[in-house]
This record gives sequence, C-alpha cells and structure tokens, in this order.
Amino acid sequence: MKTHVDRRQFLALSALLLSPAARVLAVGDAAATPLLLTAASTRADEHFLVGFRHDGAAFHPVFKLPLPERGHHVAVQAERGFFVSIARRPGTTLVLAELATGKLIREIRAPADRHFYGHGVFSADGEWFYTTENAFEDSSDASGRLVAWRVSGAGSDATLERVHDWPSYGVGPHELLLMPEGNTLAIANGGIRTHPSHDRDILNLDTMQPSLTYIDRRDGKLLEQQGLPAEFHQCSIRHLDVSANGTVVLGMQFEGEAFMTVPLVATHKRGENLQLLLAPPELQPQLNQYVGAIRFAADGRHFAATCPRGNQFTVWDSETGTLVHALRARDNCGVIASDKGFVYSTGMGTVAELDLQSGSISEFDGAEQLDLLWDNHLCSGVPA
Repeated sequence: MKTHVDRRQFLALSALLLSPAARVLAVGDAAATPLLLTAASTRADEHFLVGFRHDGAAFHPVFKLPLPERGHHVAVQAERGFFVSIARRPGTTLVLAELATGKLIREIRAPADRHFYGHGVFSADGEWFYTTENAFEDSSDASGRLVAWRVSGAGSDATLERVHDWPSYGVGPHELLLMPEGNTLAIANGGIRTHPSHDRDILNLDTMQPSLTYIDRRDGKLLEQQGLPAEFHQCSIRHLDVSANGTVVLGMQFEGEAFMTVPLVATHKRGENLQLLLAPPELQPQLNQYVGAIRFAADGRHFAATCPRGNQFTVWDSETGTLVHALRARDNCGVIASDKGFVYSTGMGTVAELDLQSGSISEFDGAEQLDLLWDNHLCSGVPA
C-alpha cells in the first residue's frame, strides 16, 4: 500500500533523522503502534540506532541515536526503561539508551582482549543481561564466551556490571535467546574463528564445528548440544528464535563451495535431533547459501528466514518443515512479527510488511526517502 507523503511531512521526517541528536517526534495515531528498533548506517559510514513506528502504510521515525561503531542487534528492558545496542563483530561497545527518547545513558567497552558478536538478551526478571563474546587471543575451543552482566538502576541511571564469564562451549557464538522456562539460554555457536587483526576473515574454514548449545544461565552449565552432520560442518549457525512451546528455529550461513546444496534453516526441540530443512530444488539455489535473520510469526508456528544475498524472503511451517512463501525482496534482512505477518527492513532503505495470509507485500512510505541503510535486525520496543 502506498500513500502520499506531502513535502511538509517529508521535510519534517528528514530533519529528524538528519539531526545529530536523538529527538522525539509526535506521530499521531502511529504512537499507539509498537516501537521498533534497528541499527542503520549512511552511505558516508555514519552509524545510528533508530526507533520508529508505522501505521500500516507509512513509516514514522521517533528518534535517532548516533553510535560509535556499526550496531547489530538491540535488547530491550522495557520495565527499567532502557535498551542496549550491541556492536557488530568485531565491535567492542554496548550503548545504553532511554527507551522512550533514545537519549544516550552510557557506553560500556569490552575488555581489551574481547569483542562482541552483536547480540545480547535479558533474563525474564530483568536482573541479568547476557552477551556472546570472542576471547580472540585464545586459540582453543574455549574462545567463545558467554558473559553475564548484573543489571542495576533504571532509565538514565541504568547500568551493567560484568560478573560471570563462562564458555559458550564452541567457537564464534553469535545470537543467543532465553528459552520459555526462563533459566536456559540457547546459543548459536557459529563455529567461525576470527581475530580483529584479520578483520572478518575466517581462520578455521576446514575445521569449523558449529553447534546449537543450551546453557543454564544461572551457573553456565552445559545442558545440551547439537552439532551438524560432517558434510555440513561449514554451515555456520548464526541466528535463532524460539516459540512459546520451546521449538527453536535456526538460520545458517554456508562458508563452503558455491555449488553445494546445503540446508540453511533447521528446527529443534530439546532432547531430539536437529531437523534440517531444504527449499524445493528450483528455489534452494536462489537462497544463495545465506540466511540473514530468522523470526517466528505471532502464531508461533510459521517463521521467516530472510535471504539478503539471494533477495528472497522465505516463510516456513515449523511443524511440517515445508516452505510456505518465497517472495522477491531485494536485500531484505531485518524481520519481526506483526499483526498481519512480518515487518522487514532492507539494506536498500525500505521497510515493508508481508501479509502472511495473502502473501502480499506493502512498502511503507517515508522510509526509503530518508536515505538510511537498515542493518541486519529489527527488534521490538517491548519485552518478548
């Protein structure tokens, strides 16, 4: 659905997002819709965290927070009124800001021998925050780390204290999430060894061992671990989501030969084997061996797997393991559930919504014109 944005509206939106400081924009009826958060960059390589709303047809920016380096994922602590933007690998900053306004609270740096992997998650009670990290001077299989931070304060007084440092039981831990029972963390150990002095180069391509790992968040104890068949050991498990019934869905990125046909999505239930999924033969090569983000729909059954390199937006049924929709969407990556289906963002600057029932896509007016390139993830401004 496209609606007209007049010149006055467009200039107001542009002024907001080009301002160097975070500001609040009154958006009328859109204020009643959920706040969404995403990292973004300009073509001049400036980095921001943007809060926005939509009314089903138009994009309404709320604030823009400058970031010291490129962001990736955002974790929200709504009860305490703040969020954390986690730097993209090999970034070293956590940026804390007020949820209502986007006003900077503080920046926290990783230790000198660590970097973040772009993801973090709060405990259900909001007392703890967890990050995945790389102990990059450690060449052993203990280089992947899970760090627990104690949360204190609220709003402008919020802060994080680094308390526990446990193994992730793998190399290259990326996304992590909290399981529905509240005490287990699921971690995507991507299997990729990197070092900041080598930028983002893969240093262990031939020996990668990705895994889905379940850890007790209270003491760091390993509870369960699932690996991939040997022929798929270069399928880096990067992103996860979990439904209310405990079904975990995985998105993978293949680092092997371009001619190989490999699964890029999988499902898992505790105590069972991974279920590896393939798209129909005519579509699988079009996914270009890369899933950028993965999220369940509101129904807890269907999930989206975005494929920015293949320009495909795919939707799967987690119960049957079948592909439901495959739609062309250029450089789509960030995705989150909506009332209709999914809202997604692209590296081209667009934000759109997929109606799960009809399979139709509607772009929101007012986003692409702002000339921001949306990063890999969309996050909700309310707790999961």
